[in-house]
Amino acid sequence: MKRILLLFIGITFALFCLEILLQTSSFVLKYANKISNSQKTEKRIKTKNDNSIKILCIGESTTYGQYTKMLPYFFNKKINKDFVVIDCGIPGTNMKNIAERINEQISYYQPDIIVSMMGINDAQFDDKQIYKQYPIKIFNLFLIIKRNIESIVATKLYAQENKRTYYQKIVDDYFNTGKGLEILIDIVDKNPQDEDAIKSLIYTYRMDLNYPQTEKYSNIFFEHHKTDNSILFMLTDCYIKQEKFEDAYKLILATIQSNELSDKQKNKYLSDLVESFIYYSTLEQTKKYYEFLTSNKIETSVLDHLYNYLKANNINVKYYTYKNKYKYFARQPDLNTEEIKKYYQYIAKQIIDNNTIYICMGYPTIPIEQFKNFFEGTDLINKIYFVSNEKNFKEALNKYSYYQIFRDNFAGTFGHCTNYGNELIAKNLAETIIKLID
Repeated sequence: MKRILLLFIGITFALFCLEILLQTSSFVLKYANKISNSQKTEKRIKTKNDNSIKILCIGESTTYGQYTKMLPYFFNKKINKDFVVIDCGIPGTNMKNIAERINEQISYYQPDIIVSMMGINDAQFDDKQIYKQYPIKIFNLFLIIKRNIESIVATKLYAQENKRTYYQKIVDDYFNTGKGLEILIDIVDKNPQDEDAIKSLIYTYRMDLNYPQTEKYSNIFFEHHKTDNSILFMLTDCYIKQEKFEDAYKLILATIQSNELSDKQKNKYLSDLVESFIYYSTLEQTKKYYEFLTSNKIETSVLDHLYNYLKANNINVKYYTYKNKYKYFARQPDLNTEEIKKYYQYIAKQIIDNNTIYICMGYPTIPIEQFKNFFEGTDLINKIYFVSNEKNFKEALNKYSYYQIFRDNFAGTFGHCTNYGNELIAKNLAETIIKLID
């Protein structure tokens, strides 16, 4: 009994000492980081050309044709220089493909500044469990170990990842060059059972606004595969954009009544369709969609946002009164994975080694600390400029309805931006760049 008691006391004392060490280390690192960041902001960019500044923007669909088109407006108001904004965002791409292209892009464009907003397509989404930051550092240490083990197991489970990456590269090349899609078409025509190939093809046709081909391959998909949430959305979206509202509602009703989809999958499907109605139909049709959901007493997370959006546009609608289990529901993006961290560090190193300024920009509503954490413990962190879009978007969400700022909620707490949302990002980024070059 005495030995057990001594063992317990020994373990408790060891954990206590470890906690003191972790807390002290955390304080020292944070303080050192504050000092280095304050020193870094005093620097000024020396551009490669005194008369013009090249800014290369990398990322996914939240970059492609988004805030990038508004950047020159804010520059021209403040600085008497020529700005060239190069949009290298690619819809649906991932960190691996961005990393593979970075050296070629640096060599070809010779930019002065590279801005990234990336990682969401590689993020993990957890509807139930949200990893919290605990004041006791030992808990955080155990959580980090747990997440790393989960990441290793997941890597081994996804044996088909190389094939998916290959198809994604074909799609990326198509958006870059307008060529190469025939490779994917040939794969699907020969083997419509290849689920990843046909999904990639449908996605590409939808993004390319080729609605007849989107419909064709969606129907082929359902002939050979189980009901799929993303394909259902793309087909319904295709109907709405062509004003085939009767077909759209038939599919919506069939999806709601389907036994092959979970309630969460149905919720995501219904949430994604809000963008289609708001931006590709009329306010009257958007009202009709809201009333369709409420008259059928559908429980979905979009009801409150949609109601607020319609009221903000002076549309007379009644607030739903039935129980809605998704009223406070939000998908939580977890960017804290070893895979994302690895590619962030690689990309940052290539940029900095080429004597190019690197600005790491955070997504709307997401704390910038999540992005700084990728570089903790490396010498890269003091060579990177960080831009947060947390405060500006949270302030905007207190003033305006969600759908006045975002077109959708694909990332849980944020989505693809409206013109106003993209303006918030562009203004915030421009102010940072202007301070560096002024």
